[in-house]
Amino acid sequence: NKLELLEAEQYGVTGGHIVAVAFHAYNTAIASAQKAKLVHEQGLACEKAGFYCKRMKDNEKSLMYFNQARECYEKWGSSVKELEKLTMER
Repeated sequence: NKLELLEAEQYGVTGGHIVAVAFHAYNTAIASAQKAKLVHEQGLACEKAGFYCKRMKDNEKSLMYFNQARECYEKWGSSVKELEKLTMER
């Protein structure tokens, strides 16, 4: 799970112009965490994907990933006040 997320972040930073590759990497990290039932890591992967989309100026996908992250964090039992602020700033 963590390896997939690190790879996604690397694509997001170094290969940001290859959007399809970065999205695939983030979605792989999200699916891997979900399969392993690691809801907090799934939330983190969704959050990171949301930030990537925000950098790419894709506000619609950014909001989608941030909402998924919020759902994961709530399921995990975490307070999501800071993430709520981020989604409102778009």
